[in-house]
Amino acid sequence: MTLNPENILSVLVAPFTNPLMVLLIVGMIPALLRRLPGRHAWAVTAVFGPPIILWGTYHLICLNPTAAEWLSTLNNPIAGAFLVIVYPAMLIPEGRWRQVFLVIPVGFVLWFFVAIYRGYQTVPADESGFYWLLVSPSWLISGVMALLVILHEFMDLKWFRRTVRATCLLVLIYGGFALRQDFSDYRNMLDRRAEEKNVMTLQETSPVMEYPNKMIHLPSAPCRFSTDGGYVQGCNLELFQRLLHINMFDLGSGSLAAMNTLSAVLAALMIFVAFSFISARWCCGWLCPLSTIGDVLNWMRKRLGLPAMHPPAPVKTGFKISGLSLVGVTFLMAKATPHLGEDGRFAGCKIPIFPFCKVCPGQQVCPVAGGGLDEYPPLPGTEWAFGFFRYGMLAVLGLFVVSFMLSKRLWCRFCPMGMFSGLFNRGGMFALQKRAQKCDKCGVCAEVCPMDIETVRDEMKHPDVSSFDCVLCLRCVEKCPQTDCLRLEHNGITVTSSTCSPEHLTSEK
Repeated sequence: MTLNPENILSVLVAPFTNPLMVLLIVGMIPALLRRLPGRHAWAVTAVFGPPIILWGTYHLICLNPTAAEWLSTLNNPIAGAFLVIVYPAMLIPEGRWRQVFLVIPVGFVLWFFVAIYRGYQTVPADESGFYWLLVSPSWLISGVMALLVILHEFMDLKWFRRTVRATCLLVLIYGGFALRQDFSDYRNMLDRRAEEKNVMTLQETSPVMEYPNKMIHLPSAPCRFSTDGGYVQGCNLELFQRLLHINMFDLGSGSLAAMNTLSAVLAALMIFVAFSFISARWCCGWLCPLSTIGDVLNWMRKRLGLPAMHPPAPVKTGFKISGLSLVGVTFLMAKATPHLGEDGRFAGCKIPIFPFCKVCPGQQVCPVAGGGLDEYPPLPGTEWAFGFFRYGMLAVLGLFVVSFMLSKRLWCRFCPMGMFSGLFNRGGMFALQKRAQKCDKCGVCAEVCPMDIETVRDEMKHPDVSSFDCVLCLRCVEKCPQTDCLRLEHNGITVTSSTCSPEHLTSEK
């Protein structure tokens, strides 16, 4: 590696872009703050001690070349931006120190624009035109997160949530063509458009965040079939299918290719688990582009004056069982893909690569949202699994549309991606807390909840009212008329709490 300032900086900050290290730091700081004396010197030790210790530990481990190579497959800019920009904004309370901290996100936003300028410096002199934003993922993610942290200071919870969701939709859906890393990356993207694509046989896409032997998956639904490859590799179910694609017989025989694939997939799996511990199902309520598009359908329902259906418990359970059943069937197909014949069949059944992706509505909705109706994938023929994929993708798409048109978020009870993330709603770092002594059981939290969760209203004994189905949209916190009755905590640190008064209360039908 050439020793220049950028390479030296990347080596120095590498530990803070590693999700495992970030997870440890985020776990240790609140614990130390709670246990050490309340004096200023001890607070400084609690905040800066864990990063310094883990920074040294990381570089000691990296003295082993094998360990260094494996740890590098975990490093990604999302973890670093969260630790440096977002987490301090959650940790530092209102006051003088918070104002001092805001200098950091302002600096990142300014450098984000510098990075765009530098990206345009990669355009050859004989080329002219507009190439959207040519910026590396590190500076884009840092700049966007920094800008959102600054905007949070001027917005209430409702408008901040809307801003975050709109931003994530733009990045994940349109980032494939509008946010390439440099001119060469942009030109390669345009060249790929000329290639004939068949969604049923397409194995790999070219997201912006594409690295050798490294994959970035988010615990939500950023579809891998988004326009021009999208911004990240895909969702958690795409990752699980990759794990099922690995041929265990090749691993047993010592195949180097199989071992490299397993190493990359396990690294991506560890990144996903670390992100899930940190964020729980927050991504479903704030980041997922499918849920944002679905909420547009829900807005249309309200504009048409149609009432929202509140499904009974059997319907909710039926949606969960149906979603898990679809995962089970398609995962069995994914497990068979290493054993497909030359004609792409297993036991006479023709199976595509990434079977779940071929029936997921994201594979149909995200390309259309990014490129218009011309991007809608052609219906597969009935030769694919005897028509399962042809009629399955239509049925699931219809279920997606009807679910959001009839109910607020009934689809999210079917969505397997969200169910996997829901496992971290209890035991993860985010927790929805309730002070029962301040609750008058007005029922506003249950009324505005898009998931029709009644636990927050009914629970009067245990302070933790987190539930498996909660998407952490925080509408209950936003609308609660009792100050500090409901609050969102991250590893014991209060992130936000209810501050509404009855005269400002408005319900969401």
